[in-house]
Amino acid sequence: MSLNHSELPSFPPFANWKGISQYFPVQSDSVWLNYCGTTPVSTYAIEMMNLYFQEYARYGIFAPSFAEPVIKAAIRGYIAEILVCDPSEIGIVHNTSEGINLYSHSIQIPKGKRILVLENEYPSNVYPWEHWKEKGVGLEFIPVGKTPEDFLLNLKRELEKGDVFILSLSPVHWCTGVVFDMEAVSKLCETHHTKLVIDGSQAVGHIALDFGKIKVAFCAFAAWKWLLGPLGLGVVYLSKEESKGFQLIFKGQSSVVNDSSYFPYRNEWKPAADQFEQSTINFNDWIYFYASLKMLSTLGFSRVRERIYEIADLFKQTLHDLGFTLESDAFPTVTTGILAITGHKDPSKFQPERIQSFLKQKGITTAVRLGRLRMAPHIAIEEEHVARVKDALNEYLNQS
Repeated sequence: MSLNHSELPSFPPFANWKGISQYFPVQSDSVWLNYCGTTPVSTYAIEMMNLYFQEYARYGIFAPSFAEPVIKAAIRGYIAEILVCDPSEIGIVHNTSEGINLYSHSIQIPKGKRILVLENEYPSNVYPWEHWKEKGVGLEFIPVGKTPEDFLLNLKRELEKGDVFILSLSPVHWCTGVVFDMEAVSKLCETHHTKLVIDGSQAVGHIALDFGKIKVAFCAFAAWKWLLGPLGLGVVYLSKEESKGFQLIFKGQSSVVNDSSYFPYRNEWKPAADQFEQSTINFNDWIYFYASLKMLSTLGFSRVRERIYEIADLFKQTLHDLGFTLESDAFPTVTTGILAITGHKDPSKFQPERIQSFLKQKGITTAVRLGRLRMAPHIAIEEEHVARVKDALNEYLNQS
């Protein structure tokens, strides 16, 4: 069974970006600037889900336009295009923590080796590794430094010690927006025989990742950030090399081949990436995610990234004009869609929680992370929204 494309809603390609915010109701009377945190639903995803619900109400699991194997193939195909990998290397989970936990508990690490993670890393890429400390494996943090170059030097020093088994890294720091040179990181890991694991939640859909050039053993990421997907859905990547002999620690109803035939019980496991889907999945979320990926694909994944940078640059210029300083000022040649505001020319004016609260009263959503006021725009943000944020910040700065 294949998708009935003639009946599925289409998304306009938007030769320019004017008017695209109309597909994101959250932007109609507010400005959402936390797209690296969570992303509100688009009307396109709502339309796609409504069609699915109508078919499901009539046909149940035999909804003609939404056969589960075809939706799964479509999702894997889109993600494989983004990561430049094979669709068979893609699995679907609930979130990053689940994905990294499943991987971490399913592999073997020799006693005396170390796992390295990033300083001030998000907990989803820390907690899943902690169980190894009870097994004689070290878990340590790499200082970020002030620039991506600083980080590479810090990493090189650690890898040269010769005992790092896994580097589990976020290519984009969730608090500061700093982007690391993953090709350089990958080469260092290869040189020192270290497996590279990626927490891609802040990277996938935001920066270019080419797993044909970057040697990655495993990657997990959330669907609801830069890919505009639903809360509670995540993706894993398991390389073909890492798949050899890989077997998940848990065995569920869907772990084995021909899982829809329940008897006799069997021991032949599905291919490695498929093993991460343990049993019945939340297919509603799959439809939502499929719609978001289809929308982004129509616009062009690389074109979407460039638009994120374009809007981020408008904010950057606006913030500089208002006297603010940014984390990215230390690495001006690195493109990032995360703006971390670190100060103001009048130090008394930079009170991140107070600014966040003031902006919230104006319908502008931001976040405070590590003492920085964080903004993260996406394609739903247009120039008019930048102007609205500028006016609000001006009002805040001019308060007595």
